Amino acid sequence: MRIVVAMDSFKGSLSSMEANQAVRRALEGHDVIVIPISDGGEGFLDAWLATHVDSSLIEEPVQCLDGTKRIARFGFESSTKQAVIEVAETTGLTLLTHVDPWRYSSIGVGEQIIQALDYGATCITVGLGGSGTIDGGKGMLEALGVRFLDVNGTVLPSIPHQLADVVSIDWSGLDPRVRDVEWRMASDVHNPLTGERGAAQVFGPQKGLAMDDVKRYDQFLDAYASCFDQDMRGFDGAGAAGGIGFALLQLGATYVSGIEEVVRWSRFEEHVKGADWLITGEGKFDAQSLEGKAPYGLARLAHTYGVPTLVFAGQSDLTAHVESGIVAVFPIVSRIMTLEEAIWEAAPLLTNAVQRVRHVIEKAL
Repeated sequence: MRIVVAMDSFKGSLSSMEANQAVRRALEGHDVIVIPISDGGEGFLDAWLATHVDSSLIEEPVQCLDGTKRIARFGFESSTKQAVIEVAETTGLTLLTHVDPWRYSSIGVGEQIIQALDYGATCITVGLGGSGTIDGGKGMLEALGVRFLDVNGTVLPSIPHQLADVVSIDWSGLDPRVRDVEWRMASDVHNPLTGERGAAQVFGPQKGLAMDDVKRYDQFLDAYASCFDQDMRGFDGAGAAGGIGFALLQLGATYVSGIEEVVRWSRFEEHVKGADWLITGEGKFDAQSLEGKAPYGLARLAHTYGVPTLVFAGQSDLTAHVESGIVAVFPIVSRIMTLEEAIWEAAPLLTNAVQRVRHVIEKAL
């Protein structure tokens, strides 16, 4: 039996590649094709590296969202001068033990961009997702030489970002190499920067923003955005990664679907044609997943070739979604346990869950 395994990451627990291997262990004896998956967030860089054999993994020190230094990774392909940056490497929510969206900055993304430029990159793709910041991309732009000033003309710091105090922007120090880059931002978040579907109101609470502060923070983002000559707050993806998408749009970035990029890199369609099953999943599979998350997009694509999909998730309130070819959804937790236990045991729980339904998979066709 031919089975395509394309698991998204289980945030804070398993990378896409680790989840794929956990599933593969339960399917010994079958023809299993493993494909790393990401919608632009965690795992985006790994998916690119796995499908670009001539690429190099670059590891350099950067300043992370809370101001600490760490070694962060990006990818570079010298033959095409392409670089791939994943914002979760420097601004990822999983890097934190304490959330504070009023303080944290996207400066590390900008520092990685400078490093990529130093390597000679002329095409830079930034994977947006999994960030712990809502600074409108201010920190990223600061690392590129942009200065943000308050009402007194004082240059504001990067950490804390003090986004609410921005009244003007000085672009004179922008690294000139930025203007010669082909910019691409990869995401499956279509949200604008502000408003009911904006970065603060939709994603703020999961990054630590108190519900009582959501609308006020949205107003600060709106005032910040009004300081730019180009009004891009309503563009697709402007609200991605806490507004880093908005900042990239200011540089001329083109929005691309993260999952479509990964599908193209991995030749997913070629592999899924003629397969018996697609197995995919993520940490939490719910109604929001049906608005463009990776497993849903893969299932729909497999469905066009008549291939049924099984979804395995850390938790789910869905049982199936026949319209997209998802015939069953299986939560992997098999007993009463704490969230910490579920995160710690995610790999064996996933393997065991697939083993439990393996006989159904084998008899269904």
